[in-house]
Amino acid sequence: MRIKIVLINDDNDYHKFLNKLKIYKSIFYYNTKFIIENNSDSNIEPIVTALNIKNRKKRIAYIYNKACNMINENIKEPNICGFKNGKCHVQRKQKSGKCNGCCRKCLYQSTAGCTTKNLACKLFNCSEVTSRYSVTKYEDIEILKLLSIKNRLIVKSDYFSKEEDVLKDLYCYTLTYSTIRIVYRLFRNYIFLLKNK
Repeated sequence: MRIKIVLINDDNDYHKFLNKLKIYKSIFYYNTKFIIENNSDSNIEPIVTALNIKNRKKRIAYIYNKACNMINENIKEPNICGFKNGKCHVQRKQKSGKCNGCCRKCLYQSTAGCTTKNLACKLFNCSEVTSRYSVTKYEDIEILKLLSIKNRLIVKSDYFSKEEDVLKDLYCYTLTYSTIRIVYRLFRNYIFLLKNK
């Protein structure tokens, strides 16, 4: 296995490295181990770890889980939606009779919060939340640049799904098949919620 040493001394080197990620994740670097020297940014370590995982499924799973963990680490307030008596900030303002905010449309909601790890849901925040808190946005998670364009679309839109289902969608090679799976789950979710009203 070849070794590729990447020197990162400043922000300029860091951005050059990020711009080369498309090349680094390609087949040309399949037999290459990346080593970072002079790194002062802790955000680059997970990226290098992911680049060094050569198995496609293991790399996708690592990127997904690492991105979820990064979001969790950035949340300072455990109740950013402001739930009180099952209603979020917006619902209390509007005096809406609906409970559980955006999560009311999900099968995996519980009184203790989300029972699954879904990256799309973690990245979604309504305007009320973004006006109150500094939240992690999709663009802030640079490790997601290692995913293919298809997988980045899935990560942004695969709401109300279990982690296992999202990972299966990410493992699929075609966007059509992944889209069919996502639409089927959303439809199933909708029918289930209608029955239980």
